[in-house]
Amino acid sequence: YGVTVTPLQTLTLYNAVANNGIMVKPEFMDALMKDGKMVKKYSTQVINPAVCSATTLKKLRKLLEGVVLHGTAKNLANAVYTIAGKTGTAHIAVKGAYNKTNYQASFVGYFPANDPQYSCIVVVNSPSTDGYYGNQAAGPVFKEIADKVYASSIGIDPAVNVPANNGKR
Repeated sequence: YGVTVTPLQTLTLYNAVANNGIMVKPEFMDALMKDGKMVKKYSTQVINPAVCSATTLKKLRKLLEGVVLHGTAKNLANAVYTIAGKTGTAHIAVKGAYNKTNYQASFVGYFPANDPQYSCIVVVNSPSTDGYYGNQAAGPVFKEIADKVYASSIGIDPAVNVPANNGKR
């Protein structure tokens, strides 16, 4: 509760885990387009080429996948693609004190876990008291975003691009 880290800083770290340990400067776009033509391309800026050892990274990725497969975020698991991440539930201090009615719920992660393409964080301040845990309040929002992005990314799942008859008539 005493750590002051912004959601963007947290996402940057998880993105580094998804990116084989390479931490890059967060960017909300990689190119500026006008009338379907590229006006400007932004280059990726590396902040840290290796946030941890390859051994640690491998263990961490397995743990983050386990959160969704066997842990606090089992409700996010699906049969189409894998998600790796971590739930968060914290009390929010009000006037210097914590109470039992003010929470912040979060879920941060990346997908597909076996070949990460996207990272995302969802933070819900003061969720309803009957669903204030990270997996209850923020997790479903993360999953809905991930489902939409995954479904919109045709190239991400090669099986989607194969005709049912494998191109034969």
